[in-house]
Amino acid sequence: MIIENVVASFPTRRVSNEEVVDLIRFHSKNFDGDLSKAMRLVQTLLDRSGLITRHWQAEGERPIDHLAQAISSALQGSFLQYADIDLFIYVGVSGGFREPANSYMVAKALGFVRAECFDVIDACMSWTRAISLVDSLFKTRSYRNALVVNAEFNMTAGGPLFPANFSLQSPSQLDHALPSYTIGEAATATLLLPDRPDNFHIAFHSKPELADLCTVPGQGFEDFCEMTDATGKLGVGRFTALGAKLHHHLDQEIPQLLATAGVTGEEADIVLTHTSSSVDWHKAGAKHGFAEKIYHLYPRTGNVVSASIPAALARARLEGRVQTGDRVMFLMGSAGMSFAACTFLN
Repeated sequence: MIIENVVASFPTRRVSNEEVVDLIRFHSKNFDGDLSKAMRLVQTLLDRSGLITRHWQAEGERPIDHLAQAISSALQGSFLQYADIDLFIYVGVSGGFREPANSYMVAKALGFVRAECFDVIDACMSWTRAISLVDSLFKTRSYRNALVVNAEFNMTAGGPLFPANFSLQSPSQLDHALPSYTIGEAATATLLLPDRPDNFHIAFHSKPELADLCTVPGQGFEDFCEMTDATGKLGVGRFTALGAKLHHHLDQEIPQLLATAGVTGEEADIVLTHTSSSVDWHKAGAKHGFAEKIYHLYPRTGNVVSASIPAALARARLEGRVQTGDRVMFLMGSAGMSFAACTFLN
């Protein structure tokens, strides 16, 4: 399998760390404690993570428009029309529908009249799971192509982050709410072809015992799990995550992942990572021998969730940071927890 093309579309509004802190201050009118001190801490932690700015929707922008732009650009030069796509897969956390699958509604809106549609939902790992699935389907079925798309627009008012997680009641909420302030938005489209069937090598590992570290619980979630003190800490519908612990467990998994994937960091020409703290990723890279190979998208976009790897690859290709024939490696850690390492020739 090869990635024939990959395109990312970002909304036009650019939001700095200072603007995020101002929003938290504005919405935290009932804060029980020293709000100024808490805001200084948030500013410091965001800056120390390496984050500078992230993209959010401006007034009048819609996820479907960014998705349409990414898809149109991904198909340009491929000689494929919308009606030629065999598999159309929507991935990720954000979407407009729980039923039917988001893929059907997007395909209907954009004219994918004959594509087989389904969604893959596995938090930030969604795109990687879909890539692995397509690779397997190419080897067992006569699909000629696949298009994997996502529209991670999680900052919409009334969603899992805003304004609820920006309205702090006490300092104790910061540990679970801080990752919310790193979130950015993006849409991506990845066009896959069945050429070079042995090109992709992907290793996965899951640790469900860490499932409480990152959640967005739905109504009645208590009846679908064994509750702990950490389960759904901020409440129904709210994104809750312990970022430092998530990175710690990912760092511990890297040696096993690389061994299973059959690659070392030194062998890669470029390393793409989940868009989380670039400082933590650099430390992990220094520890495991690939720090200088990492392409850091996070400082410019924030955490774009399941769009992390395709957005990074799209930007790296545009900037000439990755060339045809380069060995690309990517590393992903996701809620669940799940972990992945992948290597392929660009």
